[in-house]
Amino acid sequence: MNKDLTLKFRKIKLLALDFDGVMTDGFVYVDEDGKESVCCSRKDGFGIGMLKEAGIKVCVISKEKNSVVAQRCEKLDISYYQNVGDGKGKLDVLKKVAVNKKIVFEEIAFMGDDINDSMVLKYAGVAVTVADGHPAVKKNADYITINNGGHHAVREVCEVILKAKNISFLK
Repeated sequence: MNKDLTLKFRKIKLLALDFDGVMTDGFVYVDEDGKESVCCSRKDGFGIGMLKEAGIKVCVISKEKNSVVAQRCEKLDISYYQNVGDGKGKLDVLKKVAVNKKIVFEEIAFMGDDINDSMVLKYAGVAVTVADGHPAVKKNADYITINNGGHHAVREVCEVILKAKNISFLK
């Protein structure tokens, strides 16, 4: 990672995440009764815990309303915003969060995976996407993870932020 990107990550006070395709692998699993489930990484959860311990805020902004988002975010004890609609809705929510937390855009990293995240990625101080993100999103990303969404990509970014801030995550 180059010096300029390291300096951008060093400023981060808030990591905002899309849910589907970032905290999940982007698939929805449906059983014979129609019940949906998704797959999330426990390593991502551990990384989020490390950020929180370092005083860095984390939130999820999701286009759709889904109880799995609420349950996962409540378990991780992070803020979440659902049913916000398209990219403009996500951006409006992120701007409100920034004002409420007194954080400027340079202090925000946003991690998204698809074209509906483009507006938010352009606003954030650091635009992050996953290895299997949409090609159009990758073109505008400051950082593309090595890992696919739902496969510890969030953990990877958590460690990048901590490393840029010279905060040891090895205890």
